[in-house]
Formats: sequence, C-alpha cells, structure tokens
Amino acid sequence: MKFGISFTTTFLNQGNALVNVYRDGTVQVSTGGTEMGQGLNTKIRQLVADEFAISYQDVKLMITSTEKNNNTPPTAASASTDLNGIAAVNACQKIRSKLCAVASKYFATQKRGLKPSVKQICFEDNSVFDERNQKNKISFRKLVQLAFMERVSMGERGFYQTPEIHFNRDTEKGEPFFYYTMGASVSEVLIDRFTGQLNLERSDLLIDIGESINPGIDRGQIIGGLFKEWDG
Repeated sequence: MKFGISFTTTFLNQGNALVNVYRDGTVQVSTGGTEMGQGLNTKIRQLVADEFAISYQDVKLMITSTEKNNNTPPTAASASTDLNGIAAVNACQKIRSKLCAVASKYFATQKRGLKPSVKQICFEDNSVFDERNQKNKISFRKLVQLAFMERVSMGERGFYQTPEIHFNRDTEKGEPFFYYTMGASVSEVLIDRFTGQLNLERSDLLIDIGESINPGIDRGQIIGGLFKEWDG
C-alpha cells in the first residue's frame, strides 16, 4: 500500500497555532486540530515540549476554538499532525529565538570575556546554558522570568503550509502529496470447505512511516486499522 499524506484539495493544506509562554515556565498551545482519539494533542504537546526542552506536563493544549485559530482546515487526510504540529513548532521557534537573545546577554554578564552569541545557547532538560560554559545553567522558568522583566513578548502565532504540492483536477496532473507512507500485510487464513467458516491464523504487518513522534500512538493506530479490516 502506498498512501499519500496531504489533502488533494491544495488550499486545505495549511495550519496555524498560537503559543503562549507564562512566567511560571508553562506553555499554552492552541491549534486548529481536533482531538478525536487519534493522539493529535499528545503529539503536539510532545513537539512543543521538545522545542523548549521542558517537561511534557508543562505544556497544556487548549480546546480547539476559532476564537484563537482562524480559517482552520478539517482534521482529516492523515495530515493534521503535520499541519498543526509544524505550525506550533514554528511559533515556538519565534519565541525561542527571543529567549536565546535574553539568555546570551545574561550569560555574557556572568563570565568576563564571553561575548553574547545566540548561536551558542542550548536548551536541555528544563535548563538553558551557553555551550561555551556549560556548568553555568539556569532553568527554563528563570529564563522566562528574565525575559518578562525585560518586556519581551512570549506569545507568537505560527503557520505552516505543505510545500511542493499542486494538482489540477481537470488535467489530473501534478503532485498532490508531499510524501507517502508505505505498508504491506500478509494474513494466513484457514477455510473449512464444508462449513465455509474462516479462521485467521496469523497476520504480519509492516509499515514504513519514517521517524515517529510517538511510536506507541502510531502502533495503536496501525493495529486498530488492521483490526478494522479483519472486521470489515
């Protein structure tokens, strides 16, 4: 099986997110994606937590609302994690760049001869440091408080549009999908020739999905899809 990941209607391949960082080091995220048991919210929280190198528990995902996220596409086409997740990461990167500027100045004053350099600032395990002096660390929470005292805005909007896709329905030409997932399944079935009863002995399933954000969720979705086909 070869399955394309995108809406075939090109303009639907867009997503936006609102990310706010608070003085206590927690982060609030709003996207246009709707959680319906597929694990979307969990993945977005993971992406945001990874971007700031903070705990998953410090990220709160808000209920989807057009009051915060405008012109949202449907949650469908197996593309919602891409659209909303990357939009959230985009917003985080904008905030992180401002935090890096604050951190670079702070660490430069902590050690003589160390010039401010945003490129040297690292986020790791709920802490922030200049890689030229890794022993001198501060918590993410403290950095946020420093940024607040310097009147730095820590709320940003992020946007993402799937690149390199186009499709003309009239000519049926173009590239409607940015990438594909590949999969194959083989099942061993016993059939009673007298009664017609079917017995599923075993199934083997292989899916190539690249780098998984959350292997547990993806495995659950894959197995759930297989069970649905058995029942179907």
